[in-house]
Parts: sequence; structure tokens; C-alpha cells
Amino acid sequence: MQIDRRLLLLTLVLFLVLQGCTTTPKIAPAEPLELPAHVRLQIELMLESGEYAAAAQQLESLASERLSPQREWLLLEATEYWLKAGNQTRSLLLIEQLQSFDSDPDFVLKWRMLRTEIAVSEGDIETALNLMEPPPDKDAPLILRQHYHRNMAEIFRLSGNLLESASELDVLDLLLEQDEESRLAIQQLLVQTLASMTDTALSMLQPQPPATLIGWMELAKIIKLQITDATELSTQLATWRDRFPQHPALQPLLAGYLQQQGLSSEDHIAILLPRSGPYAKVAAAVRDGFMAAWYQQPAPQRPTLQFYDSSELKDTLHIYQQALLQGAKMIVGPLNKDAVRMLLGLEHLDNPILALNQVDDVELYHPNLFQFGLAPEDEARQAAERAWLEGHRTALILTPTGRWGERIARSFQQRWSDLGGQVMEQQHYNAKENDFSSPIRMLLNINESEARSHALKKLLGRQLETESRARKDADFIFLAARPQKARQLRPQLRFFHAGNLPILSTSHIYTGVNQADLDRDLGKISFVDTPWLFEEGQGGPLSRNNLEKLMPGVKGRYARLFAMGIDSYNLLTQLQDLQTQPGRTFSGKSGSLYLDQSNRLHRLLAWADMENGSAKISGYAPRMERPGSSGQTFDTPRSSGYLAPPTDGMPPVTDHTLPPPDSRP
Repeated sequence: MQIDRRLLLLTLVLFLVLQGCTTTPKIAPAEPLELPAHVRLQIELMLESGEYAAAAQQLESLASERLSPQREWLLLEATEYWLKAGNQTRSLLLIEQLQSFDSDPDFVLKWRMLRTEIAVSEGDIETALNLMEPPPDKDAPLILRQHYHRNMAEIFRLSGNLLESASELDVLDLLLEQDEESRLAIQQLLVQTLASMTDTALSMLQPQPPATLIGWMELAKIIKLQITDATELSTQLATWRDRFPQHPALQPLLAGYLQQQGLSSEDHIAILLPRSGPYAKVAAAVRDGFMAAWYQQPAPQRPTLQFYDSSELKDTLHIYQQALLQGAKMIVGPLNKDAVRMLLGLEHLDNPILALNQVDDVELYHPNLFQFGLAPEDEARQAAERAWLEGHRTALILTPTGRWGERIARSFQQRWSDLGGQVMEQQHYNAKENDFSSPIRMLLNINESEARSHALKKLLGRQLETESRARKDADFIFLAARPQKARQLRPQLRFFHAGNLPILSTSHIYTGVNQADLDRDLGKISFVDTPWLFEEGQGGPLSRNNLEKLMPGVKGRYARLFAMGIDSYNLLTQLQDLQTQPGRTFSGKSGSLYLDQSNRLHRLLAWADMENGSAKISGYAPRMERPGSSGQTFDTPRSSGYLAPPTDGMPPVTDHTLPPPDSRP
């Protein structure tokens, strides 16, 4: 279709040249002029080729030759393409130049849309929300109303408010009118957004009308059940349609869920897990979660499972070959990082392998081996992203000595730097001790404050009544600690006058169980964690409360590994789609999962807050991108010409270029 479109455009250019005409109307110079057809078509070709910077430069050059108001319209269009090209500096310079031009309400509205996107790309969500007020009225051009709700959906997503994001997508869907292709993509994203929330959240946050959003929420609950029996799923969807007969959900959307294939009795899966050694208990929790998911499939459809003991690293290759000889079509495991590295060294891996760990070297890659683990690095990065989106810019880092603390500190610091944040001080504490006054004093610069007081006393030659003060140049503290140490560190931070500084952490500060009496010492701490831990009486047969009746360990120290085991089973039918559709995510128990280009699975976690000894979800981590790794796991915060969805799955509703007033219908 793209070749045909280009041929059509070039044919039209040739026709216009032969006719010796352009579409420039004969109007007064003060009126906005439409560009000559061949110039506009050149720009269109640049945009189709992704040459946004070249298109922006062309428009700026044209603007320099035009009078107001066309000059401003051309510069506004150039601003959009600089954004799409990732040049935030140039787009911000142009948008500020155009700030005072307000003769046309449509121009002002589009200016606000683009200025909002720049604010979001800088992580300034509060400013972005302010810029979106007031919303466009019903008489505003349709393209700008679409733009507005697209932006609002992205702002709420980045704020962790998935319900409001879905609500905006619901409105956008209805504004797309007859564009079924775009509507289908929006609807898929809408269901995916809601499916990322826990069932508890979906049940508690029943919205007010429109009823369409309630229908979407109920549909998301069905999708979250991950029903593998086609007959049962068909019945559930038919019942849903009977409840919401006028719902705008497209039939291809529902048909797509019915076409998703689950595992069958013909599938043979080999599971490589250690039965002894240091990883035995971890492996047992993953195995139990895996089996819990397997039992949810109707007995006649369950695949054949065969377990292999991978306790000895030296047996890895032998076990792998044995599993293949015995008919395995898919392999889950191994759990040992060195064993995963060993398999990655093989030239031929004919069958898919879902490894249950990730190697440190991101360059190691095989298209048939997928790496899945509960990496603390992912949590540290998402803690940095949450801090940035909440408006923080300067950080203090306090982590334990040792390899684990170094990994978390390095990941947080790298991501924080990528976002543009500053680390004002970094200190390490010894987790074997109970008195952390020394690293805390250095973290807060209290030692320097005391040194200044001492020098002043010596200079004056008399005693002075002074009070040591903590530094004032930091917005928050990033703390990495296990629950027991976190309960000791928090009171000591308060003692040294850091009680008002927000603290962000990883899941490691939370046991996963409500222990209010013990956790009150934590005060208020924000952290990221597995959403499955916060299911309260909801979530279907694989919720924690339901599984606890059969497996008491799901509320123990290995709780997050049960969730990983459930996801390991359900991911087996999703890996190909995740690999071939880079924007796709899978709503799992351990988080919303997606693949990077190195076949590493990443988890988008819940935002949780600990307060008065109780932990509750306050939002959901958005998918942001970051530069750097060869796997291109993420990129920088969105800087495209329009605010894209978390998965890049939201199609452009149309070209965002708003034509000058004289050529708009």
C-alpha cells in the first residue's frame, strides 16, 4: 500500500507540473496561504519515510518566507515533527516563540497539545495536566479533540492511573467514528490497560457513567482469567455481550480473543528445576505456581509435563539433550544463571526455551531462548521512573554493602541519570550492624554541618548552642533494604532530621504479608512490587487467597516466585506474539510483561505505598523507554510528535497536521 500511495503522490505531482498550476489561492498576503502541492507532497514523502527532522527543517525554511499567520502555522507544524524526530530542544525553542500568538483558538489548542507533550517528555506531569485545561469544546476540530484525549490517556498512564487512562481511551474510541482499524487498536489497548490492574482494583473502582467503561472493565476481567478452554471462553464472551448489547466493542476484537490458542494435550513440556542445593526452595515455589496454572486447564487439554533435576550445573547440556530426545517441544528452565549462559552458548536451539533467570551480559542472545526472572535491576529502574514522574529531580542513595546492594544502586543511578536526575550523595550501610548513624550522617551532610559548628566555636573561642542540620538540596531518598533493616533504618533517618524526605524503594522492603505492628516503624515508604500480592479476595482461582487453601506458602517469603511460576506456564503460548509484536504486553501475576529485543522479559510492577503499617496499591508503573543497552529495553521518555501509548500499539488517528483555517472543511 505504501508503494501505491507514493506512486499516486508522484503521479499527482507530475500532473500538476504538466498543468503548470499550484493550489495556492489568490488571496491577500495577510491571509494564511496553502503550500504549493508539490511542496506539500515532498513533506508527505519525508514523513512516510520517517524523515521528521528533514520535514521540520523544510517547514522552518518555508516559514521564514511567509507572513503571519501562515508563518506561525508552519512553525507549529515544524514543532510537531521536531518532537517526532526526538529533538526536544528545538521543539521547545519553537513552541516558546509561538506562545504569544493567540489570534486563532484552534492554533492555541494545538499549541497546548504540543506543549503538553514536551512537558510529559520532561517528566513534568503536573504542568502537562495544567496545560490540558480547559478541554476543547464540541465545536473544536475533530482532529484536535482526538489529540486531546490521546494526550490525556498518556498523562494518566504515566501517572499510574490506569482507570482514568482507560476512560480517556474510551472517549477516543468513540471519536474515531468509522475508522475501524484505528478503533480496533485503541480497543485492544483499552482492554490491555484495564487488564493490567488487579481484579480488586477493578471491583473497587467502579466508575460512574458512561456504561461503556463498565463494560470494558467487565471484559478485562474475563481476559484476565486467561481461559484456555475455547468453549468456556466463548460462553463467557457471549454472556458479556448479552449484558452489554449496545457496547461499542468491535466483533473482530472479541473474535481475536477466541482465536488465541492455548496449550493442548499434544504439547510436551520439559521443566528443568533443581531438587537440591541453594536454589531448591526457590525452585519449589516456581514449580508450585507452574502446576497451579496447569491445573486450571481442563484435564483433556493439559499438556504433558516432564520434570528434570538440574541441581548440578555440569549436567545442564546433557539434561537439555535428553529432554529433546524424549519429545519435549518446549523447555522451561533452567533456574541457574550459569546454566542459562551455557545454553545461550549453543549454536542451535531448535525448540523454545523459557529460562527462569537472566544473564548479566545483554549481548548474549538467541531468538529461541527467552530470559525471565525477578530482576532487582528492573525494580530499581522503575523506582527511579516513579520518582521522576512524581516531580523529583535530586536524589540521595542509601544501599547495603555487597553485590546485591551494588547492583540495585548501579541500576537506579543509571536510570536516574538517563532521565536527567542528579544524585547528590550516595552511601552504603553494613546490613550486619544495627547502628547506621555513620552512613546516615554522611548521606545527610550532618558531619559537615557539625564540622562547621566546631570550626565556628574554635574561631570565637566560646561555646555556642548549635543544632546539626540535614541537607536541603535533595528531593527524596532511594533506599534498598530488607524488611528488618528497613524497620531499623527508617527511625534513624527520622532521628537525623530526614523524616520529611520521601523514601522510595524496591519490593525488598515488604514481606508481602500484612504485618502492621512491625511495619509501622517504616512510616510512609513508596515502593514497586508484584501486583498479585495485593489481590484481596478477587483474582479468580489463581488469586493468593484461593491458592492459600492448597498452598500455604503463597503468603510466605517466596510468594513472588509463585506468581512467577504461574506466569511461566501462561507465557508459553504468548512468547511468539510478544516477540513479533514489540508493543504487546501480557498481563501476568508478576506484572505486565513484555519482551525487549534481546528476548528478555521485563515486568511492569504496581506502585505501592506503606503507611501506618499497611501496604496498598497507589498506581501502576508505566512502560517508559531508555537508551543505552544493546537490547534496547527502553528509550527515553516519550518525545514523539504525539503521545504514544505504553506499548506503541495506539495508531495515529490521522496526521496531526492541522491545516490552516482557509483549507479546513
